[in-house]
Amino acid sequence: MSHDAQDLSRRDMMRIGATGAAAAGLAGLPAAADDKAEPARLPVRRYGRTGLEIGWLTGASDWTKEIIPRAVAAGVNYWHKAQAWNANTLPPAIKRQPRESYYLECVVDRVGGDHSHGRIDEEEHYQFVKRRLKDAGVGYYDVYKFHFGYHSVEDAKQNTGMVRAFERLKKEGLVKYLAISQHHYNAIGGDMAWEILAYLADNRPYDATQFFYTYGDRKEVGEWIDLAKKKDIATVAMKTMGGVGRAAQDGKFQKLLADPKYQGTTPAAAMVKWLRSNQNLTAAMIATKNFDQFEENVGAAVAVALEPRDRAMLALLADYNKGLTCLLCAQCVASCPEHIAISDIFRYDRYAHDYHELGRARGEYSTLARNATSCVGCGDCLPACPQEIDIAAKLKEVHNLLG
Repeated sequence: MSHDAQDLSRRDMMRIGATGAAAAGLAGLPAAADDKAEPARLPVRRYGRTGLEIGWLTGASDWTKEIIPRAVAAGVNYWHKAQAWNANTLPPAIKRQPRESYYLECVVDRVGGDHSHGRIDEEEHYQFVKRRLKDAGVGYYDVYKFHFGYHSVEDAKQNTGMVRAFERLKKEGLVKYLAISQHHYNAIGGDMAWEILAYLADNRPYDATQFFYTYGDRKEVGEWIDLAKKKDIATVAMKTMGGVGRAAQDGKFQKLLADPKYQGTTPAAAMVKWLRSNQNLTAAMIATKNFDQFEENVGAAVAVALEPRDRAMLALLADYNKGLTCLLCAQCVASCPEHIAISDIFRYDRYAHDYHELGRARGEYSTLARNATSCVGCGDCLPACPQEIDIAAKLKEVHNLLG
């Protein structure tokens, strides 16, 4: 048995008990230790018009080195933010495969600022990719992705540098496909993600898109997924686990799970099955911190269709999230007279409570030009919030945690 396989034996995967046992049941795998057990294989979907066949769960360069061999064995073959790896840190489990069997994504950010204020610069983006390829020694990146995306439809019309850099790199055989990770920008007078993506679908050569999507999200997101499918553009959901991490730490919520109608599922598993049930959605990107989370996600992704117990769990989670967890729809932002980036602030709150990454949340919050203290408590935003969150009170709470 290889060192990687020893690192990821079944007894390691299941060692934390209840969560692991539930995940094993979802995957149809025994909870008992079995070093020879093969992991469940992820379903595969076509990555839009690229023709790539990718595992339904995408991987990421920030996954721990212990999870990655197991992920490869389960069929994870698309790696987000692969530019973070160099020739020495590219995981052996990936490196030893034929290069054409896995797909590496290079994420490119704006330069000279942050995602709200930086600029698109053709030459700098072009040179960035060339430098990363030289360091990584992988020959090419399969996907060149514009991180955070355009501020508005007008921005997409006027600033073509990202596309031009891609076309130069593609001509040289250094990248193959163009993708975008799109945020909402109504806090700075811009447009919503789906408005920008709809424009790009008809006017720019983007092959794949990534965007916020979770249970209870706005209908416009679902409409974009359907439109993208018709246009053969790949769709990847991110920020999918709204409230799941927070609920896992809440003793009152955990006590509710003793009800027999929730047995055999978990909030995370139900969310994964709900996402996978959308046949027009290409894949999901789910933050994964440990073996149990990975096994639970894979188990749900390969399980049978969404069941009544899963729907009951989603309803329970939605009720729990009401008044508490922002779904990042950004409907409130347009109503704020102080132009506070409310959804960004609440996204950082999600990092702290759902991902348990307090340091990251504080770091992101510290970069805001106008933070939660700019709120004057006027209440103009409240009617727009589908989650019925007391936004002024929540902003104060988040500032006390992150400020």
